[in-house]
Amino acid sequence: MLTYFFTDKNGKRCEIKNVLTAEISADVDVPADELVMTVPYDEKFGNADMLEAYDGKSLVFVGQADEIVSIVRTDGAIVRLSARSLAGRLLDNEAEPVTYVNPAAKFIFERHLKPFGIVGYDGDEHPFMGTIKIEKGMTEWQVLEKFCNGRYGKSPRITGAGFALMCGTYGGAKPIVFGRNGVGYTSLREYIKPCKVISQVKLRTEEYGGYKSVISNKCVDRIKRVRYVNAFLDNNAVKTADRMIENGNRQSFEIMLECAECLCGVVGRRAVIDDSLIGKREGLVVKSIKYSLGKNGESTTVVLGKENGDVADELHN
Repeated sequence: MLTYFFTDKNGKRCEIKNVLTAEISADVDVPADELVMTVPYDEKFGNADMLEAYDGKSLVFVGQADEIVSIVRTDGAIVRLSARSLAGRLLDNEAEPVTYVNPAAKFIFERHLKPFGIVGYDGDEHPFMGTIKIEKGMTEWQVLEKFCNGRYGKSPRITGAGFALMCGTYGGAKPIVFGRNGVGYTSLREYIKPCKVISQVKLRTEEYGGYKSVISNKCVDRIKRVRYVNAFLDNNAVKTADRMIENGNRQSFEIMLECAECLCGVVGRRAVIDDSLIGKREGLVVKSIKYSLGKNGESTTVVLGKENGDVADELHN
């Protein structure tokens, strides 16, 4: 069972002992995790600033309150507290327009992450060889994303505890095993979605030319689903096409597990399923989790996908 704390605007920190409901959501494709909880009404929650959640001694969520709602009903009054993890601050703040030459991870951390409460990072100190131009209107998150994509070829992630994974999510030394000899689950659903697969992206490379250049999905050739990109207006058209195909592949296969325990902090971890009926499923990664606490206790919905954005085995050529 998680324990919760809040810090008010005066810096006073208190444990929240009577939590009615709580939900923590985390997704590899969403920069900020989210916590939503309800508690019996107390005027002190109107001054809530920071919210924290711990699994034992491990911090799994910290974030600033985004919304405080007091609700009065015939059966009593409650307060609903909503917060995003510290990545929310990076999304909400605009970065100063400037051009960096050969920036390193430490420089990006000190200038764009540390001022917003991010506690550390995992990048090396080899600089990005080139320039990074921060345009007017870019957020602090977009600066981090631009640096990480250029330096490491990965999309970053800020953990719920406020640590920056500049090299992408950590798969773990060993995969998490679900099923026999591992984490138990009360239900399993496997989704195969051919409708999500994109077979080709056609590019227009000249202002008045046709869409003659073709980027094909190497995983499938039986499915025909085409998209068009005007490469004349998009300097990163090939990357855009690759990303469209990869996103479609990722969405084509999911396994959803319902687990009767807390599994916060596992997003991005590699996973294996060992089931007595469907057998083994390997090469998986945790795409998202949704932890819930309510009248019936705690549970976590875990969504798994193929590692490296692959399609379902059944859809391969």
